[in-house]
Amino acid sequence: MATKTLEQITKEIEEILARNDEGQTVRQISQALDLEEDYICSVLVCRQSHSDDAASIAHMVMME
Repeated sequence: MATKTLEQITKEIEEILARNDEGQTVRQISQALDLEEDYICSVLVCRQSHSDDAASIAHMVMME
């Protein structure tokens, strides 16, 4: 994650959120985007706890 830019992470999160809105499971999203399930769970927890804004979630995820 440290090598990704805020812009890259934001785009990734937008895709995660869109797929989640479509009803895809964490496992389905993980497989489709080649991302760790724990990372996707963190994104979705941030979404529920704080914001639907991908850039805001990206900032929170980068701070972890």
